[in-house]
Amino acid sequence: MKSSRSLKWNTIANFFGIGYTTVTGIVIFPLYLQYLGPEAFGLVGFFTILQAWMQLLDMGMSPLLSRQAAYSRGHKVDFFEIKKLLRSLEFIVFTLALVIFLSISAISDWITNHWLNITSLPRHDVSICIMLMGAIIGLRFFSTLYRSGIQGLENQVRLNVANVILVSLKFIGALLLLQFITNDFVYFFIYQLIIGVIELICMAAMFYSLMPSSERVGLNFFWNTLKPLIPFAAGIAYTAGIWVLLTQLDKIILSSILPLSEYGYFTLVAIISAGILSVTGPISQAILPRMTHLLSQGREQDMLALYRNSTQIMAVIMLPLTGIIALFSTELLFAWSGDRRAAEWAGPILFWFALGNGIFAISAFQYYLQFAYGKLKMHVIYNSITASIQIPLIIYVAFKHGALGVAVTWFALRLLTFIIWTPIVHNKFAPGIHRPWFLKDIAPILICTTVLLLLVDGLNIDFAGLDRFGVFLTLGCTGLMMLMVNMLVSNASRRLLLSSFNKIRSMMP
Repeated sequence: MKSSRSLKWNTIANFFGIGYTTVTGIVIFPLYLQYLGPEAFGLVGFFTILQAWMQLLDMGMSPLLSRQAAYSRGHKVDFFEIKKLLRSLEFIVFTLALVIFLSISAISDWITNHWLNITSLPRHDVSICIMLMGAIIGLRFFSTLYRSGIQGLENQVRLNVANVILVSLKFIGALLLLQFITNDFVYFFIYQLIIGVIELICMAAMFYSLMPSSERVGLNFFWNTLKPLIPFAAGIAYTAGIWVLLTQLDKIILSSILPLSEYGYFTLVAIISAGILSVTGPISQAILPRMTHLLSQGREQDMLALYRNSTQIMAVIMLPLTGIIALFSTELLFAWSGDRRAAEWAGPILFWFALGNGIFAISAFQYYLQFAYGKLKMHVIYNSITASIQIPLIIYVAFKHGALGVAVTWFALRLLTFIIWTPIVHNKFAPGIHRPWFLKDIAPILICTTVLLLLVDGLNIDFAGLDRFGVFLTLGCTGLMMLMVNMLVSNASRRLLLSSFNKIRSMMP
């Protein structure tokens, strides 16, 4: 269907789908804290981090399937090869999913008794929950493969419709369970397991329905199909593994250092920080297949134009968002959770994580460029150097200075990456693009956002005199105002607005 492969509609669908997921999480998670209590909520936070660590086992398979699906569509080749690749990857993923479940189940008692700082939760119940986590992660590991294939085929409108339904079941359904049936945290994880099964069935059925080839591949492993693609997958796997270490090492270490109740407060920071990065998803999911598709047709200049326009749109959205969250982190956390102690503890930590993630969202564009060309050697080298520095530094800072020290270190490292590494990548893949990319696509929006934040801060808004809704309304309106101003500053956003306005006007009688 043409609309499903439209870049504009894919981007809109991705923004709606990921926006719905993010907003639903923002609304629901504080209620989980209320019904489960800080310690059990900390267990939910540990589950989130455990899922992130399991990405190490993906080994580049999901991005590989996504890219090959996009590439095959661009060349209009026989999708029988994609089916053979999918079947081979399914064998690998099934084995790994089983390994995940058995491994986590085997060490569930050790995690309960020697890693987590539990004070009041029944340890037997915690062990059961950790085993359930292993099963859920294995199922979602499988679902991710099919989801990536759908993204590569650019059928993201249908994908996001399914995601909205699944997210509603996952979050809202769990809340209804806690509110009206039981607030026992064991049943919370049993429910998530059931949703994991439903999600796997839906994603598999959707991807297979989109495959145009009617030929069957049977229960075979196609080594000849997979072998030529291993170098690309290996590059993705290595860099993804390094990235998990770089982004999640601090969180897994803090899960052992902090009491589980305080780790529940830190989970609030992790959720908002992840929410910031989730904003990058709609754009990256839409432009990565399209950039690859354009290159496959020899349209390099069109690809670079898309790259720059997407950077502008990302800056328009990301800079006001991270600025507001950082500047008013404590007020935002209190309005969100209703827990003054949690807000005072986590506010300064969120400040630095928000700024760091905002920088990362924009600096990640250089990776999109490398991905589109299918050349990840520089990315592998850079991540290897970064890991050798950051991993021991994070371990030291986590034990010496706790969560706040980790947050400051994270910000500093992301800033250095943006300043040093991005121009190097640009010079390699698109010589001459870095100066206009920064000075014309990012700097005007950055200056505008900074000035607006200084003006808002100078107003000395009395948040203490506002109720929680009033705080949200004030910050929301402030962010919306900044977004609208930035849209007028950005050339790409102005063109998008004008195009949309003209289309609407042409439809009017």
